[in-house]
Amino acid sequence: MRPDASFYPFSKEIWQVVNNRAQQALLLKEFCPEQSRIESVRCVYLDHESESAFGRQVWFFEATGVDPLGCEHHLYGALEFSVQYGLLEPSRAALMADSHDRQRFLQGLIEPTTPDPWSVPSTRIWVRLTLAGVVIISSIWLLNVAAHFLER
Repeated sequence: MRPDASFYPFSKEIWQVVNNRAQQALLLKEFCPEQSRIESVRCVYLDHESESAFGRQVWFFEATGVDPLGCEHHLYGALEFSVQYGLLEPSRAALMADSHDRQRFLQGLIEPTTPDPWSVPSTRIWVRLTLAGVVIISSIWLLNVAAHFLER
């Protein structure tokens, strides 16, 4: 996590976009827009845009969502934005019941893990099929060579 993310001066428009996106995340999960509320919105990851790459921002928020039955749920939200030519473009939004899940979500965004190619099942299948094909073709070739020498 970058230390300057919490002290960066964001414009009023950015705060409005982030709050609107957080509200949309609650609406998508069918929480009541009038009774639900967003709390503690903060930027936790800030990657500035450069000439060669777009920037990224990850925002956390807490929310109290009221479902259609009237039950309150304390939720932890995360929003990812791509910064393209100075504009925020929403990338992902997630609502979780546990703050630890949100922290894992952030770690997955910041340091994505690449799977080991040998652990992927399709790789193992293709390697085995290739080896079987080489063995079969080699066996056929050796049998043809042996048959040719036996005919003489």
